[in-house]
Amino acid sequence: MLTHQAVLQASTTTRMQAKAKRTFLSQCRLKQPMLRYIKHLYSVPVFSSSRFNLAGSRALIVIYKQGLSTRVMQNIAANSQHPATVFLNESEISRHVCNIRWFNQTSEIKRCGHGTLAAANCLLAHFGFCPLYFISNDKERFKIKRDKGRVQLQLAAINLKKVDEVNSLRGVFSHSIKATYSTAHKSGYTVVLFKHIVDLKQLKVDFTRLAKVHNNAVIALQIHSIDKSNACAHFRYFAPQFGVNEDSATGSAVSVIAPLIFRLHGLNEATLIQQSSKGALLNYTFNSNQVVVN
Repeated sequence: MLTHQAVLQASTTTRMQAKAKRTFLSQCRLKQPMLRYIKHLYSVPVFSSSRFNLAGSRALIVIYKQGLSTRVMQNIAANSQHPATVFLNESEISRHVCNIRWFNQTSEIKRCGHGTLAAANCLLAHFGFCPLYFISNDKERFKIKRDKGRVQLQLAAINLKKVDEVNSLRGVFSHSIKATYSTAHKSGYTVVLFKHIVDLKQLKVDFTRLAKVHNNAVIALQIHSIDKSNACAHFRYFAPQFGVNEDSATGSAVSVIAPLIFRLHGLNEATLIQQSSKGALLNYTFNSNQVVVN
């Protein structure tokens, strides 16, 4: 027999689920054949901070029944106002390992930290459990850790090489570039450091030119404090090549930012503020080629 508390919790969950569905359906027009695959819908926030007045970002979590095709996933994401729409198969969410896919309005996302963390928070809050690992469509593992009631995302660190991309990126940004670091020449990450301390909120970006001259997502990074007790860096994330001029909150970017800050300043942890229009707060620790984000 269900306790009174359990009944209330189930009732609250049902109401929240119904509200999420109504909100989503009021924002878009999906054909009925698409809707019959959807079991649960949740809109989940991550990386917000009331202290710093940062809104963070949201992900739409879609828990679906067997049979949802890639085309239909993309169609659902195209009709969503969320930066990322996350798809989880209902039959897998209670397992130790669960497949995960992320889409923006135009294409499938290869790596999505904020969507993965949102999915873990969603499952824990509404179902009382979450997988130990999420597996991307490219077979990359995203480990979920729980520490004192908090959900954390563990990513493999990605090391960058210093590269000569200053000339190719000339004219893309309104500030002069000091150095560039890159993981690959295509479908990777490039981190840009500027010659002078700048306010990244005021940084101007020529997205059309960036998409033409560069194949990687670009992270503009500004390290503000290297004091171990109060280390802080600001960044922005641009990916017009992948259908998003600027992402509002990017957890996966920490997998390249953290090892670079360690390489330059020997810091194992820092507070990251993403200076997008809404803003986001990301804390991390870096150790043994692993980055833990929360």
